[in-house]
Amino acid sequence: MNDKSIKILVLCLLIFGLFLGAYESVWRQGAKKVTSNELSLNRESNEVYLEIIWDASGSMWGRDYGIEKIIKSKEILKTFAAEIDHDINLGLRIFGARRVGDLEDSFLALPFNKNNTEAVINFIANVKPLGKSPIAYSLKKAVEDLTAVNGQKYIMLVSDGIDNGAIPPKEVVKELKDNNIILHVVHIGELENDKIKTRLKEMVSLTGGNYYTYHNHREVIPTFKQ
Repeated sequence: MNDKSIKILVLCLLIFGLFLGAYESVWRQGAKKVTSNELSLNRESNEVYLEIIWDASGSMWGRDYGIEKIIKSKEILKTFAAEIDHDINLGLRIFGARRVGDLEDSFLALPFNKNNTEAVINFIANVKPLGKSPIAYSLKKAVEDLTAVNGQKYIMLVSDGIDNGAIPPKEVVKELKDNNIILHVVHIGELENDKIKTRLKEMVSLTGGNYYTYHNHREVIPTFKQ
């Protein structure tokens, strides 16, 4: 091998060495980013996300022991907002409040936020019962809301349990289970209706949740601190 060939070989080795050094540096930076993202995801997994589904359908004008169900449900939400842990990402979905006869009248009034408690109280103040009661449709939409976040996921349905939507609520339970979403129900009125009560209890038990009423609704609050 002549001197010229040796010089070319040495030059090639130097260039290759520089390339390896640069590649290692890029690889290390990439590894740091991946590790950082993994740590971030782990931190996010400790977050708690709770979506309240509030029944503002026409049936909430009905009375429960002489008091309109809508008044009782607002009292529950006010108590809940005042006592819930402020580290919880709270969202509010409402159904039956905007249009008469609409089986898809369900909207996310307040997206998830840790500072939503006062906003919940202010938002519900002027809401009046109006339309249909698409419980299952609202649950499906809540699943969509919750699959977009990473953490412990809950739904709290505050309703009289009367569902005149197009989708049977039982069909949504599998979606809740598949997405690790726990459903709690606070049942307002219609407590003598065994069919409604049984259906609600079955739904929550299948997702690992609990059934509550107006009289013991405060007991649901500690479940979001576990």
